[in-house]
Amino acid sequence: MKIGVRAHDFGRHSADKLATMIKEAGFDCVQLALTKAIEGINSFADITETHLEAVLAAFKQNDVEITVLGSYIEPSIPDKTERLKNIEIFKASLTNAKKLGVQIVGTETTSLDINTPAAEREKIYATLKDSVLRMVEHAEKEGVIFGIEPVAEHTLNTPELTRRLLDEVGSSKLKIIFDPVNLVLPHTIHQQDKIFQDVFHFIGDEIVVLHVKDTIIKDNQKTWCNIGEGEINHDLIFGWLRKNKPNISILREGVEMDSFKMDIDAMRKLST
Repeated sequence: MKIGVRAHDFGRHSADKLATMIKEAGFDCVQLALTKAIEGINSFADITETHLEAVLAAFKQNDVEITVLGSYIEPSIPDKTERLKNIEIFKASLTNAKKLGVQIVGTETTSLDINTPAAEREKIYATLKDSVLRMVEHAEKEGVIFGIEPVAEHTLNTPELTRRLLDEVGSSKLKIIFDPVNLVLPHTIHQQDKIFQDVFHFIGDEIVVLHVKDTIIKDNQKTWCNIGEGEINHDLIFGWLRKNKPNISILREGVEMDSFKMDIDAMRKLST
């Protein structure tokens, strides 16, 4: 398994400085959100060919793979005009990924109250599917994978619904970014083993990246902690990965500069 990190956890820097810092820290690969990590890129409209060339050269020189290009948009908001603008941003990110030689562009699917009535949730799901179909068409054109991430508090909120989306879209370019912490809620963390087994059963074959983090439930909230110090059953997750996805990239989200070495050690132990 390749051990990676979310690039902007190291701050916003020039491409060369950022890639150097990440390599020196001991990570092999990254999820890179250009608008959050690279100096001079404050919006998607700022991205130029010069930026892309600098990013490609810097990460290649430092032997750090860009595993995922992060392009977090709002694919299921009700305002169609704004939604279509978000779709265009994602499509541009797919094109940029092709230029960078990046295989995956990732996004989540818009926050949604967990108490949303079933009929309303179904309407919002239909909006999401419309967006995904538009973006998948471009992913197929560019030959880049569309990595979608289910999140318990978003439109795409369960392994079963994610399976439904995969089946209804029917594209080999639509794959899954799996973030275990994001699929549990404070009141469902005691059900995590069942949730993760459902992930493996319904969408396991389609997982292309793992986001790694840990959490402690405190005052009914998920609280940050180092990997292995929280309540997530990483033994279950990595046991399945070692058997079924031994070459997957595992990307640490939310590293802190005073303790990322602990996380790297934990990820190495879990992955072997």
